[in-house]
Amino acid sequence: MKAKVSFQVSIFLFGLFSLASLLCLSGCAKKSAGESGEKFPSRIVALSPSAAEVLFAVGAGAQVVAVSDYTDFPPEACSLPKAGGFDGKTLSMESILSFKPDFVYLTQGMHNFLIPMLQEYSIDYYISNADSIKSVEQEILEVAALTGHEDSKQVKTLIKNMEEKLAAAEKIRAEHSESAALYYEVWNSPFITAGKSSFINDVIEKAGAVNIFSDLEEAYPIISEESIIKRNPSVILISKSSALTAENIQSRYGWKDISALKNNQIFIIDDNVFTRPGPRIADCVESLSHLLYDKE
Repeated sequence: MKAKVSFQVSIFLFGLFSLASLLCLSGCAKKSAGESGEKFPSRIVALSPSAAEVLFAVGAGAQVVAVSDYTDFPPEACSLPKAGGFDGKTLSMESILSFKPDFVYLTQGMHNFLIPMLQEYSIDYYISNADSIKSVEQEILEVAALTGHEDSKQVKTLIKNMEEKLAAAEKIRAEHSESAALYYEVWNSPFITAGKSSFINDVIEKAGAVNIFSDLEEAYPIISEESIIKRNPSVILISKSSALTAENIQSRYGWKDISALKNNQIFIIDDNVFTRPGPRIADCVESLSHLLYDKE
């Protein structure tokens, strides 16, 4: 991409689980702790916000010794030491080793450069590659098993609650014959949206809407403003991190005839939650379904 994207956009795209990770082949590559009768890890370094969320959600929070600079949930994770950012410029093997880890939680496409070094030091690792809600649930179960919490009541309750929220969204969707035509604006300079292979596309569909750019295979394609207008979305979602308001969208030249603008269906969503492949994603699906279809 020749267009210059600011550092703020780079951080935002990391919240989207990174463009690279969502374009990789499906499945999770991992080296599991305990496979040879070893004890479960006691010093875990989580290199993404979603990794920290998963670990704390399955009951492994006490085993985490360091997290990413951008970790902001749960509150207990925020006070932990920081291992660095999300790329080679702000993250190093030296910083990771300083925490004496026996397990490192990586993200596919973002942290692959660390794998040879982790292998050299015989440090166990897990590579997250969740590109759908189903794969998030599978990742939660795998991480629970790797950290010694596979059979815990906490994990079973977590998955049960996620399934119930997804079922609630499905019920709301089933009560409506027409699906909202949704445009999710990842960024506006240039215009970037969520394509078919993105994690967000699955969230949109599970909430009962149709992503107007789901025909584009790329995870996060750059699109033209003309194509947005032509596809005429009935609902527009804007990321909170963009600092845009509904009024900003309403004032865009040439957009006045778009259905979403005419019917005031422009919503600001918290992309730190909405785009993060972790346990809270089921909440996002349920809340989005209410946003789309509960108009009373």
